[in-house]
Amino acid sequence: MKRTELALKNILWGMIEKGIMILCPFAIRTIIIYNLGNEYLGLSSLFSSILQVLSLAELGFGDAIVFGMYKPIAEHDNKKVGILLNTFRRIYQLLGVIILTVGLVVMPFIKKLINGEYPSNINVYILYIIYLSNTVVSYFLFAYKESLIKANQRNDINSKIYITCNLGMYILQIIVLLFLKNYYYYALLLPICTIVINIYRSIVVDRQYPDIKCEGSLSHKDLYDLGKCVVGLTINKISQVFRNSFDSIIISSFIGLVCLAQYQNYYYIVSALTIIMNVIMTAVGAGIGNGIASESKQKNYMNYKELLFEYGSIASIFVACMFCLMQDFITFWVGKENQLQFSSVILCSIYFFSMRLGDVTAIYRQSAGLWWEDRLRPVIEAIVNLTLNILLVKHLGVNGVILSTIISIIVINIPWATYVLFKYYFKISAGEVFAKMMGYSLKAILCCAVAFAVCKNIHISSLLGTIFLKGMIAWMASIGVLFICNFKNPEAHKFINRIKIIVRR
Repeated sequence: MKRTELALKNILWGMIEKGIMILCPFAIRTIIIYNLGNEYLGLSSLFSSILQVLSLAELGFGDAIVFGMYKPIAEHDNKKVGILLNTFRRIYQLLGVIILTVGLVVMPFIKKLINGEYPSNINVYILYIIYLSNTVVSYFLFAYKESLIKANQRNDINSKIYITCNLGMYILQIIVLLFLKNYYYYALLLPICTIVINIYRSIVVDRQYPDIKCEGSLSHKDLYDLGKCVVGLTINKISQVFRNSFDSIIISSFIGLVCLAQYQNYYYIVSALTIIMNVIMTAVGAGIGNGIASESKQKNYMNYKELLFEYGSIASIFVACMFCLMQDFITFWVGKENQLQFSSVILCSIYFFSMRLGDVTAIYRQSAGLWWEDRLRPVIEAIVNLTLNILLVKHLGVNGVILSTIISIIVINIPWATYVLFKYYFKISAGEVFAKMMGYSLKAILCCAVAFAVCKNIHISSLLGTIFLKGMIAWMASIGVLFICNFKNPEAHKFINRIKIIVRR
């Protein structure tokens, strides 16, 4: 129950944090579109994607260190935790130098990644340096201390820090865009906020965990084990970067910045819902790691199936609402001229749900430390995704990019990742879970179909009112479908009973 209470606290503060991270950038994005133009959004998306690729070297270390901290924290071995923290600090400093160097090497080629026009009053190299500094600065400050917060299941601390600092940054950015209309000043606030967050978090961590001293060195055996985890995890994370970052780079290179900005408007909606869903995964992640370290495989398998049901049900409701509202919302937000075809809405909905379908397996696989066993999957997935991106974008445009990602997820990511989890951790057949995933997918399709059939003829004088009314109907319709479909589902009854216990406590 302690893990549940910590998870609920993390979810509460995580929802507040993500709400700010969704609404404020949404307001900023709207101001940029109407005051500056789509090209500015395209540049921002391109630079962010390039720097995500450059940060590939970092992706494995953070999660590996957090995973390594679970056991010593449970055993109150503060010395071992301090050694891991010190190791992380040294690694981050080295990575900062590597990413800065590679980033500067890439800089002369920036214009070659832009197809067509870009704002004439912008020096893309200066802007790129600002974005690069925002990426690099954390490595030389105290970003490594975040691992201590995550390993102790205290993401609520992180959320409070981000709420305070990011809210201040967003307000200043809105003021700059509205009154100064200077994109350089807007961008400069990003590294400034990153510096403030890292210093603030360092002070909080030192006060919260005064007994943890960042000192000492790992033994050769521990270094070998850590290195093995890092290699497997870094390779594993590559697929995520290829999936998210290369999509934007491909669109910019083959189609142009305006189309990239339009695609990013749709992707922003998908990302906003993903952020909300990820709050749940982040909140329960450390608890799952603790459960794997202290409970039987049978108990963890039962918890896995329950979480898969709960998460899949929430994703079904989200995707039904998105399917019914996305085009109306785009029209209300940025105008009908920035709409993509309805086929893009269908593909975005499939993309969102297929990604969420694999989240529970991913968090259990990570918590079990199966990165090395899963090292081949992301390589194959990344190659297939990138190849299909290049082939399909020429014939289908933006839809080709989305479709290539869906294929790589459904054909490679989900079945292969699930197989690894069940072969190396649960050590039983994954047939039951594959059947459940198929059932949850069919229920999600049914939710979308019923909700859309009810909503398609709803139009009132106010577009905002139409969106609100459709949203409520889609929400209720999808819940009704799930209630009917899961009336005798044992996971559903366990979910309801858990909610009753939580409410009573």
